[in-house]
Amino acid sequence: MKYHTPVLLQEVIDTFDPQANDIFIDCTVGNGGHSLELTQHGSVVYGLDQDPTNLQIATDRINSPLFIPINKNFNQLNEVISQIDKPIKGILFDLGLSSNQLLSQNRGFSFNDNQSLDMRLDPDTQELTAEEIINTYHYEELCEIFTLYAQETYSKPLSIRIIKERQKKPIKDGERLANIIRDYYQSKHIRTTIDPSTKIFMALRIVVNNEIENLKNTLKLTLNPKLSGTTIAIISFHSGEDRIVKQFIKANFPNAPKAILPTTLEIRNNPLSRSAVLRSYRIS
Repeated sequence: MKYHTPVLLQEVIDTFDPQANDIFIDCTVGNGGHSLELTQHGSVVYGLDQDPTNLQIATDRINSPLFIPINKNFNQLNEVISQIDKPIKGILFDLGLSSNQLLSQNRGFSFNDNQSLDMRLDPDTQELTAEEIINTYHYEELCEIFTLYAQETYSKPLSIRIIKERQKKPIKDGERLANIIRDYYQSKHIRTTIDPSTKIFMALRIVVNNEIENLKNTLKLTLNPKLSGTTIAIISFHSGEDRIVKQFIKANFPNAPKAILPTTLEIRNNPLSRSAVLRSYRIS
């Protein structure tokens, strides 16, 4: 299996300086790239992921007693912290999707998914889907989502076009939604460096999985007195998420290290890293 390439891997390792028997929590384990590297340094990793498929992939890949898989959203961080009776050296949040999620069929994350427009990380525990949003939300609600979370310049005409298309036939898969967005851009002769569907898909995923509120609430959880001495590292890929992290750090940890960006070489080797930002702080 081809695994997702972990972003800013060496920078994360440099931030944490993992040693044998250190304890870490990987709050968004994905395919386990960061966790694997931490365990290879002899550290114990509690790996959280809301997506049970990803959690199984990571568990099989790492295949080590040093890795403890936990099927939870990171907003349940305090439950995990309460189970650990030793100092926690570091906590990692990688807020991006894994490549297998982005490319998978029947999950709704992919532009080429002709089977689904779901986008739930855990369909067993979540109700709202991207399909429901696209097919039932009013014009004003779609505009708000596209403007607030996608910073989409053409939120209004795209919302109108989506509503017209769903009136002809419900929009039930990622491929059709992506083509509606692409067709609008092409009709207006608007060129983009990335697929014009990218921002809309990210915005829908954020809303479906309540990612912004979960992030805000979880950042507050890291102020837990039990985490004294713990380093928190957060990799974000969305300007809105990074703004939340930046403001939180500025308000609570004004002497935190500067943000770290991927190198030109990493972006060339792994284009998914192009928008990544790593920020960290240490609980005193």
